[in-house]
Amino acid sequence: MKYDIQQCEIYELLVQEYFKRIRARDLHGLLNLFSDDAVIHEPFSKSKYISGKSEIESFFRTVIMANEGVQYEIKIEKEMDKMHKNSMAALVIFRKENAVRARFTFGFEDANEPKLKSRIKTLNIEFID
Repeated sequence: MKYDIQQCEIYELLVQEYFKRIRARDLHGLLNLFSDDAVIHEPFSKSKYISGKSEIESFFRTVIMANEGVQYEIKIEKEMDKMHKNSMAALVIFRKENAVRARFTFGFEDANEPKLKSRIKTLNIEFID
């Protein structure tokens, strides 16, 4: 399955915007990138995932605090998985005292939605080091 270049570009912009809003400490803008029923799979909580804006808001408050003073490099994977056409991954190297690598896999709302109004539906965060 081939990907629409415009679709890929919009998804890439959303991924970049996610990291930009964390750096800017823009909690409200960060939440606006996500659908109301978004789910985040993350390695920090006991349940391994959070869902809904209120749980996600609490998580992002912690993320914003934890990212203070952290430098990172982001490499967006341009080759999207054919089985998951509405997704895109970013490999991130976080640097503060040590380097830590992570993969952020973003899933976006159904392709039938207007592309310019796409929101992040799922986010899977995995540390790979």
